[in-house]
Amino acid sequence: MAAQKFKCPVCGAEVEHSLTSELLRAYENGETVVLTLTCPHGHTFSAVMRKAMSEDTLLDCEIRDWDRFSLLPSQQQQIVLEAIQSGRASPSIKALLRRLREAGIVICT
Repeated sequence: MAAQKFKCPVCGAEVEHSLTSELLRAYENGETVVLTLTCPHGHTFSAVMRKAMSEDTLLDCEIRDWDRFSLLPSQQQQIVLEAIQSGRASPSIKALLRRLREAGIVICT
């Protein structure tokens, strides 16, 4: 069994869930896995796991306009920074990066 960590959207508490071999197999086969979790504070929430169908490598990208970048929601900031650091992005993240490039917030060479 593989352990996966999730954050409660209400309080931010970390919840660790062990995936059964059946759920792990479904995830690896590209199926969407929906988990219902409860954090230590009693908040119940759903977590959706879906394997990205294709991840593309990114060119060398960096944040050009930190002032405007800081106006993005913190979750989007984190996603963009992780994509830039890892050099990989799913199609949905690439769409966000494309919009940020068009706005002059991110530059890629």
